[in-house]
Amino acid sequence: MALAMLAYVILDGYDLGVGALLLNSDSAAERSAMIATIGPFWDANETWLVLGVGVLLVAFPQAHGVILGALYLPVALMLVGLTLRGVAFDFRVKARAHHRPLWDRAFQAGSLTAAGAQGYMLGQLITGFRSDPASMAFSALIGLCLIGAYRL
Repeated sequence: MALAMLAYVILDGYDLGVGALLLNSDSAAERSAMIATIGPFWDANETWLVLGVGVLLVAFPQAHGVILGALYLPVALMLVGLTLRGVAFDFRVKARAHHRPLWDRAFQAGSLTAAGAQGYMLGQLITGFRSDPASMAFSALIGLCLIGAYRL
């Protein structure tokens, strides 16, 4: 399970980082080149996340219930971000040139949302799923730091 999560963070973290950096580029050609670097395998990297959660369910069903129950909203937000990325990626390729900036912004928004939610979940895991203001602020800080790490 830990190996699957590590593989996900490294491999899909690269994809999320490209998405987070997408609009920092000035030219459409650079954005297209950035998308082309992740094109062949970006969707397959999410398989590691599914594998890790599946192993958690099979090996530790009670922990699975506690963890996903405590992180219901951030998990839902992460899934919305991942879905937005998928839709934007597919539509960007098929869109006319004047619509591509819209799909680039959607891809970046999905990447930032997914990365931020993952960092928030990590912060909540570290704090033991506490919901006091200090723990929530710490989790939000970890979310911003994870976005920065993915951008690196």
